[in-house]
Amino acid sequence: MGRFDGKVAVLTGAASAVDGELMGFSGAVAWRFMREGGKGVVLTDMKDEAGEKSAASLRKAGFDAVYSHLEVTDESQWKAAVEVARKRYGRLDLLVNAAGIIDRRSITDTPVDEWRRVMDVSATGVFLGTKICAGLLGQSGGGAIVNISSMASKMAGAYGAAYATSRAAILQFTKVAAIQYAGQGTRVNAVLPGWVHTPFTTWAHDDVAQRDARTQRIPLGRWGTPEEIAAVILFLGSDDAAYVTATEILVDGGVIAAGGAPNPKTK
Repeated sequence: MGRFDGKVAVLTGAASAVDGELMGFSGAVAWRFMREGGKGVVLTDMKDEAGEKSAASLRKAGFDAVYSHLEVTDESQWKAAVEVARKRYGRLDLLVNAAGIIDRRSITDTPVDEWRRVMDVSATGVFLGTKICAGLLGQSGGGAIVNISSMASKMAGAYGAAYATSRAAILQFTKVAAIQYAGQGTRVNAVLPGWVHTPFTTWAHDDVAQRDARTQRIPLGRWGTPEEIAAVILFLGSDDAAYVTATEILVDGGVIAAGGAPNPKTK
């Protein structure tokens, strides 16, 4: 018996899920979810070619996966993605809100349209996903929603004003949604990844100076992997976490606890 026998997941930001390639969080979740008995998974993203390739990779391995185009700020596209889950699988048990975009600007240098775009993808996207998916989750017994925030929601720096603020907004929304949907048995939690090598962070990881500067601030002395984040997401999405809701879990190798101090092993 697997933890997810007969269950169905909808994952955002899931175009990077091809076996043998660098995966994003949702990609790693998709593979482990299916390997642990999942009935089916709906991958969503705006990168259609990569998304279709990812779904095909899962199907080649014998799993039932389908891709659906989704702009997370568009309510009609959310409804269409959930309808795919309903028609194809007849249920929904797990929603992972992982879509996001990063900015590398200070407050002074951030154009208002860029601020709005980052806030929309992170905060509005999570709001719409929760709102639209809640009904089918409730019909399936409640299930779970896992929102991907970031350790950036707990720290401040010289850049990423919109990103850090949007990720902090996700944390408060997670608590509100957890309370409002508790009555139908839906649990809502957040995961706060630290520096993890994914397609989203290749720009920093592949720059030796930037990678090393970050590694020096990680008490565990290394970047995380998508699979390590997926393990926490799937814990929260499983019955192992049946009494866990309105909570946030840092998966950052100790960065926030250390307050940015250099790692003694690497300084």
